[in-house]
Amino acid sequence: MGEKGDIKRSLPARITVNVFRVIVGLVFMFSGIVKAIDPVGTQIKLYDYINSFSLNISLPDSTLLIIACMLAGMEILLGIYMTMGAYIRGTSFLLSLFLIVMTPFTLYLAISNPVEDCGCFGDAVKLSNWQTFWKNVFLLILTLYVFIRKKLSFPFVQYKIQWVLTLVSMVLIVKFTVSNIKYLPAIDFRPYKIGTDIRQGVIRGDNPDMSDFFILDSNLDDMTSAILDEQGYTFLLVSAHLESANERNIDLIDDIYDYCRRWGYSMYGLTASGSGAIHDWIENTGAEYEILHCDEIPLETMVRSNPGLVLLHDGVLVNKWSYLNIPDESQLTGSLDSIKVGKMPDEDPLRTPIGIALLFLLPLLVLGLISFVKSKIL
Repeated sequence: MGEKGDIKRSLPARITVNVFRVIVGLVFMFSGIVKAIDPVGTQIKLYDYINSFSLNISLPDSTLLIIACMLAGMEILLGIYMTMGAYIRGTSFLLSLFLIVMTPFTLYLAISNPVEDCGCFGDAVKLSNWQTFWKNVFLLILTLYVFIRKKLSFPFVQYKIQWVLTLVSMVLIVKFTVSNIKYLPAIDFRPYKIGTDIRQGVIRGDNPDMSDFFILDSNLDDMTSAILDEQGYTFLLVSAHLESANERNIDLIDDIYDYCRRWGYSMYGLTASGSGAIHDWIENTGAEYEILHCDEIPLETMVRSNPGLVLLHDGVLVNKWSYLNIPDESQLTGSLDSIKVGKMPDEDPLRTPIGIALLFLLPLLVLGLISFVKSKIL
């Protein structure tokens, strides 16, 4: 009776520990996944932090991008471990340590407000600095409780196959993150997503997130209305910084321009670079399209690729591509109104919040089921 009584008395604590553990794990998974959806956005946020704190640090964009990917991957992996109860001693210790460091830091951000949004949930969920602080306080309390009472945690996956959990998780994380870098984010949480009426947002001022969008020619004359008001299709080659733009598929970009001339469509380049960089780009690539000026922030927000290609139709953003998947001759077989390139892409179930959640959660559920069956058989 004594042993049964102890189990009954500890049951509420066991339930509490494991509920807290899953909550913390899912929050960290979500935080990491939205960063992995848009690693370039996390890279830009890290750059904002460096500038805001006037840190005398000069890091290449590639280094910041690697740091952004590692940060996202660490959050996802630790979130998976916490959710599944794997390596609970080390995982709860590391997350407790992380939150002990980050909570005072977010308090400082809330008081001094050097950046408006911490970027902890990317562009998916915007939190004020005070909201971020209280979120961290909440998570810290839960995580410390799990760490202190870790012996009451029961894993959803047996210790013997936790290495499989690590392997599957790492493969998913790496493939997912790399895909989002190469072929644009799986989900676009930003103002310039496909289907957005940029003309209405910019010219009519319906979208405050587009207030910094403008287009100037080489004489600094405002071309914003003229371009967004164009009827029909317009291609925009977007490169915030031409001096660092990738020229890997420059022939395909030239083919797009030739296609536009053949079918009577407009094509412009948009950049925040100076005249010297524009001149070098024209010399190196043979570009014949007009290159116009725009602020770097809306360009980097519009397409997470340097360069990237955007297609407008009557001011509405119809499609956009990374420089790695620009449409080629096999896709440009007719006028845009008659081919797939000129239409908004069909919704991909794997590129939705539910689809991405299932991408990560289904393997975990399968491993949990396998672990449960093995425990019953053995």
